[in-house]
Amino acid sequence: MRRTPGWGTIDVYGGKSVRFEDIVFVYHLNDPGQIAWHGRDHCHGENLYEIHYFVSGEGSFRNDKTRYAIERGSLYFSAPGMWHQILATVLEKPITYYALLIDVSEDGETSALLDRLVGRGEGRIVGNGYRFFFADILEKHLSGEPELEFSARHALISMLYQIAAGKGPSWATPDNAHIGKAIAIMQARIERHLDLSELCDYLDVSREHFVRLFSSYMGMPPMRYYARLKIEAARAMLSSTNLHVGEIADKLEFDSQFSFSRAFRRATGISPTDYRDRFLQKVDFVVEKSAKGGKNPGAGEISRVLLRKGPEDD
Repeated sequence: MRRTPGWGTIDVYGGKSVRFEDIVFVYHLNDPGQIAWHGRDHCHGENLYEIHYFVSGEGSFRNDKTRYAIERGSLYFSAPGMWHQILATVLEKPITYYALLIDVSEDGETSALLDRLVGRGEGRIVGNGYRFFFADILEKHLSGEPELEFSARHALISMLYQIAAGKGPSWATPDNAHIGKAIAIMQARIERHLDLSELCDYLDVSREHFVRLFSSYMGMPPMRYYARLKIEAARAMLSSTNLHVGEIADKLEFDSQFSFSRAFRRATGISPTDYRDRFLQKVDFVVEKSAKGGKNPGAGEISRVLLRKGPEDD
């Protein structure tokens, strides 16, 4: 058992763990400014690995020198020094994804595991079952509570071993096509209204059977899952757009700003305004070019991503 300086908590693994450098959730990548930022061609320095989990949308992901088609539920690993880029080329089907930047400088075992997962940069399809896993990782990272931060780190390590073993969420199997189709419908209707009867009509199943099936595989009823999708989208809009709270409520088809704020507070513990004050992303970046003026920096001249803090962050 080990007490970590500055945290006052114990690392249950008995050794040093990964550190989260940054975690972001990007909902519907279609704004020109967001595309310029999130679609930049970049790589990271020594011991920094980036994980991309694509929830929905169409486009390409370039990892090292190869472009891959983005598919729903695809997962990519980028090693230190590996240039990568998101190419949002189908704007009518905007990309939604999670990205985790982790530092393994104090964890050689996880570094070796990640090197295995990176492979040639080709990625893998793991399905939609990890969507709320990454949402929980992000929530714990942002919580400011050391114990939750540690639980998120170790949950990630467990997931990496699961992926390396070729295992995934239990529902992501061919015989559960109804669940996969239902989730796809919910994702497509985040900015519209959808009720349980309408969803079951699409699927041509009874309400009772579908609720029982969905709950058994996903751990929650279908409409609670749908509500989480809306709150997940709201988090992204609050942290990365200039939309007013009322505009977000309208965009996500809540009855009113009041009903949206109440639902958001119930899910997150804070109001939409407080969430924005705490987590609004103010970003800028600088790419250091090589002395010869080439596109990519040379060795040691790696793209640096700077998070510009506002006064409230100091």
